[in-house]
Amino acid sequence: MAAPANLPDLYREHVQRLAAGYGAALERHGFGALVIHSGSIELKSRFDDAEWPYRPCPPFAHWLPLREAEAYLVVQPGRRPRVLRAYEVGFWDGPAPQPPDWVWAEIDQQVIAPAALPGELPAERLAFVGEDPARAEALGIPREHVNPPELVADFNAVRTVKSEYERECLLEASRRGARGHDAIFRMFRERPCSELELHLEYLRATDQDDHETPYKNIVAQCRSAAILHHVHYTRHRGPADRSLLVDAGATFLGYPSDISRTQVVGDGSAARLFAELITRVESLQQEIIRRVRPGLPFEQLHDQCHELIAPILRELDLVRASDDELVATGATRRFLPHGLGHSLGIQVHDVGMKLTPSRPDNPFLRNTSVIVPGQVFTIEPGLYFTPELMDRLRGEPLGERVNWPLVDALAELGGVRIEDNLAVLEGGVRNLTREAWRDIA
Repeated sequence: MAAPANLPDLYREHVQRLAAGYGAALERHGFGALVIHSGSIELKSRFDDAEWPYRPCPPFAHWLPLREAEAYLVVQPGRRPRVLRAYEVGFWDGPAPQPPDWVWAEIDQQVIAPAALPGELPAERLAFVGEDPARAEALGIPREHVNPPELVADFNAVRTVKSEYERECLLEASRRGARGHDAIFRMFRERPCSELELHLEYLRATDQDDHETPYKNIVAQCRSAAILHHVHYTRHRGPADRSLLVDAGATFLGYPSDISRTQVVGDGSAARLFAELITRVESLQQEIIRRVRPGLPFEQLHDQCHELIAPILRELDLVRASDDELVATGATRRFLPHGLGHSLGIQVHDVGMKLTPSRPDNPFLRNTSVIVPGQVFTIEPGLYFTPELMDRLRGEPLGERVNWPLVDALAELGGVRIEDNLAVLEGGVRNLTREAWRDIA
C-alpha cells in the first residue's frame, strides 16, 4: 500500500513543530536536553522466556516510526534530533522493519554499543522520558528527572493538536481499516461464519498480523455484541438471523484507525427491528458529528448524545417513558454505558484530552476537553442490551415501563456501535473514516 506522495514534506514540518514545542517545554522547566527511550522487549511472565510483541514507547513513536527497542532519541533545542540505536541484533532475531528513507533526512542516527551511550549524551541538565527508570539510572540521569510530571504534561499538550502529517497518517490508517471492514461484512452477509473466521478475514484484507493491529479486534456476533470489549472469538457459525459488531482498525507509520460498524442479516421480526435500530444509531451519530464545533465542551456533546438516545428508546417502544425521564433517571446510561469518544493519535486512546475528571454519572468518558482545532477524536455512540445492565434496569423504578419481551428478543442480537474518526479544523470537521470509505470505493 503506497504512502501519500507529500508525506516527506509533511513529516519535515511535523518534526519542526515537535522540536519547537518540546524545546519550549524543556526551556520552561530548566532542562537543556531530553532523552526518550524507545522501550525494551518485555517478558510475558517472570516464569517463562516468552516475550510480548514489541511496541515503541508512544512519546518516541510521536517523533519517528522506528519500531526498534533500546533506541534513544536525543532532543536538544537548537540542534537536529538524533537517535542512538543500541539494540544488539543476534541470531535469534533480525533487524526491525526500517522507516522510510525520508525519516533520516530529518533525524540523525547513530548505531552505538550500549556501553558507549553515556558518552554520547549532551553535557546538559537532562530529562528522561520512558517506561524503564533503570535505563535512566544507567545513563546517570537523576531519578527526579525521569518522567517529570509537569514536563510530560507539556509534551502531552503538544500531542493533543495534530500536525497535517499526523492527520494524513491517520487517514491512511482509516483507508486500510475500511478495507478490512468492507471485506469482513461482505463475508458476513454471504454466509454464516464464526467470529474467528471473520477476524482472520479482517487480518487478510488489511495485510496485518494479529500483533500489528492497533488493538485486539472486537469481532462480535449476536449476544457477544453486548460485550463492549469482546475478544474471545467463538468458533461456531452464527444462525440465520444474526448481527455482527466489528470494532477494529489498522496502522500506518505507527498511527492507528479506530472504526466500528454493525450490521444484521435475517428476516425475523427481531432482526428487522434491529436493522431499524442500526439506522437510528447511525443517524444519531451523524447528528452528533454535525454538532461538533470549537469551543464546545466534549462532555456537553456526550450529554446531548443521551438526549438523542431517549427518543430512539421511546419511538421503538423499548421503554414507555418520556425523553426527559429516560435521561434524568439514568435509563439511557443502561443502554449506553461508555463514553461518546476519546482522543486519537499515536495511541488509540491518546493523551492530553482528559485534563479534568468527568462527572460521576459519566465515569467512562475519556475526553473532557473543550474542542479546539487540531484535535482528532472518535465519535462512537452505541446502544446495547447487556445482561448485567438490563438486570440493573429491571430493579429500578423505570424498569416497570420497559417492554421486556421486546428487549429480551433484541438481546439475542447484542447491540450496536457506530464509530468514526474526526479531525477538527479551523474551517470545520474532517471525517477521516467516511473520507476513507469514499477513497476505497
